[in-house]
Amino acid sequence: MATQIKHVAIISDHYALDARFYGAIFGMKAAPSARPDRGAVIGDGYVGMNINPRKAGRHAGLDHFGLEVDDIESACTRIREKYPAIGLRKSPGDRPFAAVSTHDPAGNLFDLSQRGLENRAEVYAQAPTQHNRYISHFALRALNIESAAQFYLDVFDLKPTEKPPGDPNFYLADGRVTLVLMPRRIGDYQGTGIPRPGPGPSRF
Repeated sequence: MATQIKHVAIISDHYALDARFYGAIFGMKAAPSARPDRGAVIGDGYVGMNINPRKAGRHAGLDHFGLEVDDIESACTRIREKYPAIGLRKSPGDRPFAAVSTHDPAGNLFDLSQRGLENRAEVYAQAPTQHNRYISHFALRALNIESAAQFYLDVFDLKPTEKPPGDPNFYLADGRVTLVLMPRRIGDYQGTGIPRPGPGPSRF
């Protein structure tokens, strides 16, 4: 199955300022949004980034991501057959970057979409372009990264990349962007703040 990492979402108290920051520093292009009061939409020519306003009770920072597949019904069928405990939810029609929302075995949330769907708009309806600066990878922290990695291999055919001996991470690539699965062990944070599981750092 052809799969591309096409969407990342950030929650911020200052979404308009963040959009200007990524545009000025990394050259990401803003897309005109029909809902400016509900966040900003920018892109690097390949990945679209939604910067959403933080609501009460929500953490700021990277929140979820999205995959674009060549056949969304086939992807959903694979999930139902191979991972029946994982739920699938059809997204509202006003989300231009998602048709289905779901999660991996570690509980990390992500969206699914397919090129050509009627709800596609903004940067998600544009043909990919090459920029000098772009999102190269982002990370997910999980307690059981082996099962999470196997899920992305089984369902989406992301490709594992080479890594140094002893590196505990998994690196799964779509050809341009890499999903990094990192172990989360509470003992690793002795004497420091403890980050929550879920989306972690990105790199341009």
